[in-house]
Amino acid sequence: MAQRITTEDALALAKAGDADAQYALGSLLHQRGQFEESLHWLRLASAQRLVPARLALASLLMDGLRCSRDLPQALDLLEPLAASQVQARLLLAELHGFAGFGLSDRVAGLRHLAAAARMGHAGAMRQLALLGALHGQWDLTRPLFDAAARRGDGPAAFALARCHAEGIGGPPDPALAAAICQGAAARSQYLHARLVHRIGAPQAPSSVPPPAVVDWELVERSQPQLAAEPPLPAAETLSEQPLVRRLPAVIHPLVLDAVINLAAPLVRRSEIVDAATGEVRADPMRTSSHVTLGPRQHDHVLEALEACIGRVAGLPARNGEFLQVLRYRPGEEFRPHVDYFNEGGAGAYQSLADGGQRAQTVLTWLNDDYSGGSTRFPRLQLDVRAQPGDMLHFHNVGADRLGHRDSLHAGMPVQAGEKWLLSQWLRSEAYPARVAW
Repeated sequence: MAQRITTEDALALAKAGDADAQYALGSLLHQRGQFEESLHWLRLASAQRLVPARLALASLLMDGLRCSRDLPQALDLLEPLAASQVQARLLLAELHGFAGFGLSDRVAGLRHLAAAARMGHAGAMRQLALLGALHGQWDLTRPLFDAAARRGDGPAAFALARCHAEGIGGPPDPALAAAICQGAAARSQYLHARLVHRIGAPQAPSSVPPPAVVDWELVERSQPQLAAEPPLPAAETLSEQPLVRRLPAVIHPLVLDAVINLAAPLVRRSEIVDAATGEVRADPMRTSSHVTLGPRQHDHVLEALEACIGRVAGLPARNGEFLQVLRYRPGEEFRPHVDYFNEGGAGAYQSLADGGQRAQTVLTWLNDDYSGGSTRFPRLQLDVRAQPGDMLHFHNVGADRLGHRDSLHAGMPVQAGEKWLLSQWLRSEAYPARVAW
């Protein structure tokens, strides 16, 4: 049996030039919070072309959290690995495809994502499939879901089951949908029980179908369309001052399901920002739960959603705070409040310094199998109940750039079921946390 190497032995080997020891030492020091020392050893191991070290160093240089961000160096580390390393492809897809990095080449990002999918990465296949659903590219969506589901990807298995259950992107096959739902991958998803309830208990399929064939040339040809922004429907203006608009059916239900399934294990009791003190705390006025989807949860589907929200608001994606997913269970509510910062409050200086005022809000309805829970604007005498995929866009400030009191709104108590919303606040300036990401 091999003996575990001590830290002292690893240090000795690392000093002697052993690349594996340098990488192991760099990883250990990073876990201990010794980031400068960690970077030193990772750089030495990377200089010897050790693949894990190059991938780890590139990831750190992209994050820019524990060291100065250096995107050119990250590219230099990753590009030679792209032909053989799926993780390099995934990181390059983020570098090119995520607006937060500033390279702004969505087509190049998705080509790297497609390359990772072709190398067998189930998550990359699923993201491409969901982007296909967002753009109505059904000839590639179902095969990609099938390929990812056969590799054990839970969100893909769930989406594939819903496609077969409801005839999305092809003929319905409720028996096959039920069979997919019996698998461990689909059962891992939060919405699984609801889908099974909708399907009922059809007869089992007579045979398991062969794997769907992914047309990789079609996937490649589709990259420009998948990278483009889908057309927006005509908006219904509900109020002129402040502006309140509703846009119907902007996002496909498969994408909405994916957001709920991602967020459900992560939601926690919501908090408020005290208008007088700037303190963030739990309060009876807001009894829902939520999760902020930060960089660790971000993917190309959420990137596409943020780009769509930015178009609705007419603001750059960099002005958006990170997406939030909200859940309201029976009796839960968010009493009347405004989204803008109280300019005279104790915490206003810091809040306004971090990207300016919360100028606009965009809410996206993720489901409709609940009762109650409307979004109410009491001063405007508006009571909004939307359908899945609808967006509600409203301004929080007036022409004078001060908070508009008539933007006061409330999430009314849910009576039965669960209400799920995707929410994004957009600042008047670039949001620093996103720029630094």
